[in-house]
Amino acid sequence: MKVRHQKIDSKLPWIGAIGLALGVGILYFFAAQLSLELLVYHDGFVAFWLAAGLSAGLLIAIGPSARLPITAGVMAATMTANIVNDRNVWGAAAYAFCNAAEPLFVAWIIDRYFGPGFSLGRLHNVLGLMAAAVVAAAVSGGGGMVAYKVFQSPTAQVWTTWYHWFAADALGIAAVAPAVIGIAEALRKPAPRREMIEWVAALMTLTVTIIIVLLSPYEPWQVVRPNILLFPVLLWLASRCQPAFAAVGAFIVSLTIVFTTTFGIGPLGNPAFSIGNRILAAHIAIAASTLFTNVLAALFAERRQAHEHQDLLISELNHRVKNVLARVAAVLNHTKRSGGTVEEFIRSVEGRIQSMVTAHALLTQSRWHGVALIDLLRRQLAPYTNDANISFEGPDLTLTSGETQALAMVIHELVTNAVKYGALSSPGGSVPISWNCTAGDLAVLTIVWREVRGPPVVASVQFGYGSNLIRNLIPYELGGAVELTYPRDGVCCKIEIPLKRRCFPSAEPDRR
Repeated sequence: MKVRHQKIDSKLPWIGAIGLALGVGILYFFAAQLSLELLVYHDGFVAFWLAAGLSAGLLIAIGPSARLPITAGVMAATMTANIVNDRNVWGAAAYAFCNAAEPLFVAWIIDRYFGPGFSLGRLHNVLGLMAAAVVAAAVSGGGGMVAYKVFQSPTAQVWTTWYHWFAADALGIAAVAPAVIGIAEALRKPAPRREMIEWVAALMTLTVTIIIVLLSPYEPWQVVRPNILLFPVLLWLASRCQPAFAAVGAFIVSLTIVFTTTFGIGPLGNPAFSIGNRILAAHIAIAASTLFTNVLAALFAERRQAHEHQDLLISELNHRVKNVLARVAAVLNHTKRSGGTVEEFIRSVEGRIQSMVTAHALLTQSRWHGVALIDLLRRQLAPYTNDANISFEGPDLTLTSGETQALAMVIHELVTNAVKYGALSSPGGSVPISWNCTAGDLAVLTIVWREVRGPPVVASVQFGYGSNLIRNLIPYELGGAVELTYPRDGVCCKIEIPLKRRCFPSAEPDRR
């Protein structure tokens, strides 16, 4: 069964929705204008559409409540940008529809397969975002290709038109959306000061490296040199900083590539290459730097999370081992004080430690998430009882790890005493065990142990370690109460344990 993330989206107030629509529209318009600068040089096709990543990233970061304002802002900005660049109204409207549907499709894929609360800190999330960008751009490219042939150039080649739309939008989403998602994530969860300082230092280094690359002399065959020089800085960002910061670094590199290609600056603006070859090189550079940075950042983030998880496990293991050793030491100490022969001492210690082992085995099977009360009772009583001399009655109920360990030791002492002196020492004796739980916020679990048809009981004035453990362990560790009485017809023990969770007992108790 797939577990979905908890919903974090909430409905935007109307004034916030209007502000978001205006903000998205303005940013989308300027991003679109930058992309449309190459139309004259690139046979009327857009080479880069960074605006697609802006809208998709915002929609993923904010959630479904932003669908309407982001869609409105994208459509308005697309139509305005196209009309300003002398495209007809119907074509602009068709492009607006395709551009608005694209981020909705990307966000739907992310929500459908990864759930809300999307994060860049996992490799399959990053790869899923890249795959969503490819799928959404391919679908949107089909609509854009039809609109281009119908409203702008009926003689345009289908494959060429679709490819240019697809490449521009897919790279735009891959380059910009992670940065937008990362910035939103960093705002919700600010990074430590040390990491912020290192991130600023890495960005300054990245900026200086970019300037050096742009100002250095170059030859036509050195067009790949910028990527080689920038990769060490991107590796620094990916390995040392949060994925959000690495995504911002990759976005800066992609934006630089777009600017230099568009305005003929640096190696990618080399006039020795045709505009088609320069754009192809720019596409390869954006794809390589974006994928390289975000994938590595996710891998390093997963590694850090694994180390943190390992540290938590080691700390928890140390805590549990110390508790177990303390219990064992207490059992040895108190059993020694009770006197008796060496054989009795060994037998008592072995039984008490075995009860602890049984409880730990049940907790391990459930990964320490809790143990069913009926399972604990059956396992503790199994070596001494059978179906004829034991019965259970009560609703299904799960104990926490602390309740399991404490109750296991108490039940062991009860059954040991019953085997030695009580109902389980005679063939006709039996022990019915019943329990119930009060419903509500202040729930109390009540367990009643009653021995019947055993030998007559004579209460001992001097209580041994076992009796003291039965009386005192539950109150000391769980804040409960124990009433141990010795009526002549059989020992009775009533245990009350306050629960720190709601209890919903079954309408009809199970009888097993």
